[in-house]
Amino acid sequence: MADRDFYKILGVSRNASSEEIKKAYRKLAKELHPDRNPDNKEAEERFKDVSGAYDVLSDEKKKKLYDEFGEVGLREGFDPEAYHAATQGVGGFGGGGFGGTGGFDFSEIFGGGVRGGGARGGGVPGGGPFRVNLEDLFGGASGAYVRAPRPGADLASEVTIDFRDAVIGCTKELSLRSSEGGERTLKVRIPAGVKNDGKIRLRGQGGLGTNGGPAGDLVLKVKVRKHPFFSMRGRQLHVRVPVTPLEAYAGAKVSVPTPIGSVTLAIPPGSQNGAKLRIRGKGIEAKGKPRGDLIAHLEIRLPKGRSGEVEKALETVQEAFDTDPRAELVL
Repeated sequence: MADRDFYKILGVSRNASSEEIKKAYRKLAKELHPDRNPDNKEAEERFKDVSGAYDVLSDEKKKKLYDEFGEVGLREGFDPEAYHAATQGVGGFGGGGFGGTGGFDFSEIFGGGVRGGGARGGGVPGGGPFRVNLEDLFGGASGAYVRAPRPGADLASEVTIDFRDAVIGCTKELSLRSSEGGERTLKVRIPAGVKNDGKIRLRGQGGLGTNGGPAGDLVLKVKVRKHPFFSMRGRQLHVRVPVTPLEAYAGAKVSVPTPIGSVTLAIPPGSQNGAKLRIRGKGIEAKGKPRGDLIAHLEIRLPKGRSGEVEKALETVQEAFDTDPRAELVL
């Protein structure tokens, strides 16, 4: 059985860099993924070939063995030195290397016995040289080719959650479909403090492995809906708090929601628009870490619409300025 050309399968040259190999794999995996090609056997087989090729070429050790020995180098127990010693005399079976008293034991290549009843080195019962069919030995059409276990491909999915769920954490139920396992439902715990476009890796929830290999992972991208007032920065929770001009000028106590219930925020007299007030321990509680703080950003609001009385009141406020409020506005 001829070796498969993993470089050709991925559409890259043999001297392609690891980044070029990764880029080619991602492009093909996206095009051929079973979720995008339901009931397409040809695409399914190509997807498996692409995943298998990337599994080898993305692993420095496997790639080195494949480049030098082909697929036979990927077999479990393969011994490069024993292989070299065995194949140095392939040019003539009657010469030094496979016959005579100095014959080579091919079982050394893979660390096990070679079936067929041949005697080691000196020949076979009944006389005559010991003959080995290399095609059978190294996985030919009539040979028993034992493939090494291969992990399953990683799968990608996406989930959208509300901002509050991102702050306190939540559990989501996902419906997944793959060519190997069909449709299945998976409950996923979204941790508190997850960011927009953050990724969660679920071990063993991806594509099935082959030849006893482990299953791949499910990489879940989380999209967080925006909130009109709240935002996250690390474990800090930020909130825009609208206040009236009088509340900012004279001081006030206002109610502000937090992940663990509403709290009373004391606004100091003379607070300016954009002032930041810290409420300790009312932010995001990430796993294994203390809860962060809540940062309140004051936003002074004016009444909507036009009113003569409001305008007169603001004229009084205007007259209270003894300096130009933009006097320090320089570039």
